Amino acid sequence: MIPLFPAVAEAHRPGLSYARVDASGVHLIFASPELADRNPEELLERAVVSVNGAACAHGAVAIHPVDGDGVALDAPLDCPSGESWTFHASYLDDFPPGHRQYLEAFGHSVAVLDASAPTAGFEPGARAGSAAEVASEFLGLGVEHILTGADHLAFLLGLLLAARGLKELAWVVSGFTVAHSFTLALAALDWVRVSPAVVEPAIALSIAFVAVENFFEPPVKRRLALTFGLGLIHGFGFARILQDLGLPSGNVAVALLSFNVGVEAGQLAVVLPLLPLLLWLRRKQVWREKGIRAASSVLAVVGAAWFVERLASALS
Repeated sequence: MIPLFPAVAEAHRPGLSYARVDASGVHLIFASPELADRNPEELLERAVVSVNGAACAHGAVAIHPVDGDGVALDAPLDCPSGESWTFHASYLDDFPPGHRQYLEAFGHSVAVLDASAPTAGFEPGARAGSAAEVASEFLGLGVEHILTGADHLAFLLGLLLAARGLKELAWVVSGFTVAHSFTLALAALDWVRVSPAVVEPAIALSIAFVAVENFFEPPVKRRLALTFGLGLIHGFGFARILQDLGLPSGNVAVALLSFNVGVEAGQLAVVLPLLPLLLWLRRKQVWREKGIRAASSVLAVVGAAWFVERLASALS
């Protein structure tokens, strides 16, 4: 099936991967589509770990799936003694622009790498990254995730279109926030897992559902209940990035809270500029009678198209 919206048909593949170096070797995790047409063994060979300038030797490569759609690559390392370690991921040049890799070493966060900065240094005995450093990294990831998550933004727009006032919008958005924060935490901590094959189509369907409901101007209580329920689904979508990267040991609560705050900050960055315009339009009769329905019709079509594409992908 040819995607109608290829850039966003898989909105929860944000171009992020994971690398870890520890006493057992080097470990890489990618989403399955990111490994298409790539030789996994070559990727590990290009994950160069050096100690005091001397490269470690890789052992036999092991490849195995992880929960969701991820693939893990592991190889033991034979390294010389020393305290000055370096990780260099030359393969990042081969990934699409914007791809980043979260690096952890010997139990602590090191850096977020990309093609322009594929190298980071660390020491095995160094202290874990401070809470402030972890908070900054995961706050940024949360903001980026919501701003590049086209389906979440479409869902928010559907809520904004039907808002009859600031108070109603505050209640609805708050319900969405509480709900997705709850399931985000459950999934990120690995207490509950729901397959992306279920979550991704459900998120797309939620966009179409909210858009269609806008035609009937639902009462606030019903919209609040609906938004809370759909927010639970969106929380599992938000959590996928944390499931892929893993939460840094020693700062789990800080990372989780910071990521969620970043998501909320990203939402506000979208809602606040649009809100005055939409509330002004709400006072116009032509917008109430035709504009809301026209915009909601577009969202309904987009959501339905994403649903069909994701369902087809899940079943293939």
